[in-house]
Amino acid sequence: MLLYTSLRSLEHAPGAGPFDNLAGVFNVLQLALEHDAKHSHEARLITGGATALNQAMHRIVAGTPPADHEMAPIRVGVETIDTLLGRLDVSVLHAAMLRLRSLRASTEKTEP
Repeated sequence: MLLYTSLRSLEHAPGAGPFDNLAGVFNVLQLALEHDAKHSHEARLITGGATALNQAMHRIVAGTPPADHEMAPIRVGVETIDTLLGRLDVSVLHAAMLRLRSLRASTEKTEP
């Protein structure tokens, strides 16, 4: 639900909230699939969506919706994540969430 609500918000009410929601989910899935050869195609689709989201970040946070050519890969990434969530090992997703938290914490410590 969070995926699709945030996706819809990107188009109609862009801002930091929807961006952060999607970025977090994209990051967790990228970490979970990092060494998963079985889902390498899905990992590429998710990375494409994350890249498009990052490229539009400043405009989204400023309240401007992404362009159509940016929304297309973001949608594909969201749909890919949605199809994977029921098929991935919950412990792998949990480990990816913990790893992301750790990465964020270490980044915050090194920033001035």
